[in-house]
Amino acid sequence: MAIKIEKKQTEIPIEIGDLKFAFDVTDESIQRFRENAIKIQQELEVINDEEEDFNKTKDILKKGFDVILGDGAFERVYQMTPSIPYLLNYFIQLVDGLTEELNDIGAFQERANKYLRKKK
Repeated sequence: MAIKIEKKQTEIPIEIGDLKFAFDVTDESIQRFRENAIKIQQELEVINDEEEDFNKTKDILKKGFDVILGDGAFERVYQMTPSIPYLLNYFIQLVDGLTEELNDIGAFQERANKYLRKKK
């Protein structure tokens, strides 16, 4: 008898309004996501000057959307919803959702190590 393992989908589909994106579940993409999500979160927490708040937040969100969803993603989302407070909310939902999805598929090493220890 053969063991049959079905091929897993290598993308996580993402919809923001009518816009459709996909997050590629490769080792490189996951690592880039982890590194950049933390950096972007730290950059957003540091903003405290009201005059610079809008422009800095917009620049940081542009970098975040484009790194996670691909070049030009921010412009597409901003065109749909030209509001930095709403885009900030979208970005938080995106990061939270991707983190949950990646945890569910065992993409983070801590979970894989825990599973392997139980098997021994």
